[in-house]
Amino acid sequence: MIFQTLDKTSCTGAQTSFRGPSELQPLVQSLQSILKQVDDEYERERERLVRTLPDGRVKDRALAMLKSRHLERRGNYVRELAALQGT
Repeated sequence: MIFQTLDKTSCTGAQTSFRGPSELQPLVQSLQSILKQVDDEYERERERLVRTLPDGRVKDRALAMLKSRHLERRGNYVRELAALQGT
């Protein structure tokens, strides 16, 4: 699943491929950890909604709202990580 410019796979891959200044490595790792946590929380909540809501428009709307909130929540972290990786 791809979200904005960085998905979960590229977050973990970025951890080993970061070539910026070594003093930024802890910040990069922290941002990657936060993104993983945000993504994991989203997946758990999505699975819960899929499991518990009846099929139909209510479920579709709830999943769309959840995804929108998820993208908004992780957006700042993605931008910061991309900026650090570009240095």
